[in-house]
Amino acid sequence: MARKLLDMIRQGALRPGDQLPTEKELIEKLGVGRSTIREAFQILSTINVIEATAGAGTFVKSPTPADMFRPELMGFLIGNRMALELLEAREMIEPNCVRLAALRGTAEDFARIDRLLDAHEAAHRQGRPVSEHAAKFHVMLAEASHNRVAVTFMSSILEILMRRGRRFDDIPDYQRREIDEHREILAVVRRRDPERAVEAILRHIVQSAATYDTGDPVEDGPRPAAAALFRQPRMGERR
Repeated sequence: MARKLLDMIRQGALRPGDQLPTEKELIEKLGVGRSTIREAFQILSTINVIEATAGAGTFVKSPTPADMFRPELMGFLIGNRMALELLEAREMIEPNCVRLAALRGTAEDFARIDRLLDAHEAAHRQGRPVSEHAAKFHVMLAEASHNRVAVTFMSSILEILMRRGRRFDDIPDYQRREIDEHREILAVVRRRDPERAVEAILRHIVQSAATYDTGDPVEDGPRPAAAALFRQPRMGERR
């Protein structure tokens, strides 16, 4: 039942700030008992997706940045243990990679990443597959950290990232957004701003997981899966 309500949120039928139907309305609409509805509300409240306001009703919440990275919430949304473990591992490694890249990266490192992004852009314009370019960006950020263990880890998951990315090679809107986000991340790293670099890569990782691992995106439809629920402002965009 909690999954069914969450699907309504993920599919855009209910958005952050919207009021949920009453228990009575859900009982009539979904054909379940009151205890089932209350248990589902409790689960969604526990993982901070909904909030009950006395005298007003129950509303869909907009998770804070801290909420975004709670493993139990992402695990519930993803519903795939391997995908969740990949996300957890990336959260442990990649933020420190970009932090070190902002501190240690050289002009040559950044020039190499620039060339990769230019090749990514060209492939996108020509309608060619871009999953390899997108995945290599993350490996090259690790290389700019000048930590060999970090590079080994990121290289070891390169094929996984490429396989996931191939599912979206035919979705130009997603490709365009990914290129823009990669350029934004590099810009922050190049400015030697390690804290903002960490924030940028974390936001990107979680949004990628929400897109890749929670459902099939629709180019002209609602935002993919949990992406609408977890969307955070781009750098320079007002909250």
